[in-house]
Amino acid sequence: MKLRQKFGLILSTISLLSFMSYASAETKVIASIKPLHSLVSYVMNGVGTPGILVDGSSSPHTFQLKPSHATMLQEADIVFWIGEDLESFLETPLESIAKNSKHITLMESDEIELLKFREKNIFGGHDDHDDHGDEHDEHADEHGDGHDEHDEHGDGHDEHDEHGDEHDEHDEHADEHGDGHDDHHDGHAHGEHDIHFWLDPEIAKTIVKIVTRELSEIDPANSSTYKSNSTKAINDIDQLIMDTKSKINSNASYVVFHDAYQYFEKRFGVEVVGALTVNPEVLPGAKQLSEIREVIEHENINCLFSEPQFNPSIAETIASDTGIKSAIIDPLGAELDPGKDLYFDLIGDIASSFESC
Repeated sequence: MKLRQKFGLILSTISLLSFMSYASAETKVIASIKPLHSLVSYVMNGVGTPGILVDGSSSPHTFQLKPSHATMLQEADIVFWIGEDLESFLETPLESIAKNSKHITLMESDEIELLKFREKNIFGGHDDHDDHGDEHDEHADEHGDGHDEHDEHGDGHDEHDEHGDEHDEHDEHADEHGDGHDDHHDGHAHGEHDIHFWLDPEIAKTIVKIVTRELSEIDPANSSTYKSNSTKAINDIDQLIMDTKSKINSNASYVVFHDAYQYFEKRFGVEVVGALTVNPEVLPGAKQLSEIREVIEHENINCLFSEPQFNPSIAETIASDTGIKSAIIDPLGAELDPGKDLYFDLIGDIASSFESC
């Protein structure tokens, strides 16, 4: 009798595990990059694990799909990505391999206020921060420079005139990769807006809400779990914001490898005065390097940051020549293990890098 009971218990356990496995596999979810994958993983905790495309220390700027990624995309029910300006490698496969899946392009969301890319590799410093102030909060009321551009595309097209017919400039600066937006056309498909918006935890909260809504729609059976996880994630992000604010030294100034941090800068009052390059795929020219050296020599720059996805030799050489400290800062979490905790580790590590360097 006891043997039958044990056998029945084993069968019940196997059936339950099979059901759970089926349920988690029923909705196949993919996220493009690690920070986004982390937020999706948090919302899906207890239901399933999303797939990830750009893993390890790979950069979305230079990433190439493998056959295994193509299989993932072909089987996907829903794909979360930033957009063609970051994951340009994904634009065509989404329309072909993953044509039957739902695509959530976050940079096109009306709920996310995008900042424009800075045109030169020398920024405005604290004056720039003061001008923008609490611009994320202002955008929430008026959507001034944000997603009206997505709705109307009016400002976006005007910007092409304001920036000096940047498409024409692209040809003029083809050899020197000038200081304008032509740089972004090389590395960011269109380059009008900065797409590193996940580095603002307030926007990360918006991403969590978008992910929760989309998953609940495509997988209503697990909607309550998604919503419960979303509440926990947002509470944890609120705590992350408070912890990060306590680490930041608003009197320090920095130079970074490429212009990827303005969402973090504006949220937490960090002063980044310049970048070695506006485009991580294009090495800085002599003019850019000269300008950076001049800034370092005349301003009270605390540290020069490189990134793990790119060769640090230029940053290290400049830091050595000018006598300032150098360190690594990472907008993608290249060295972090993927999962729901990665986002929190990522923001914490960035804050710690600014704090300690």
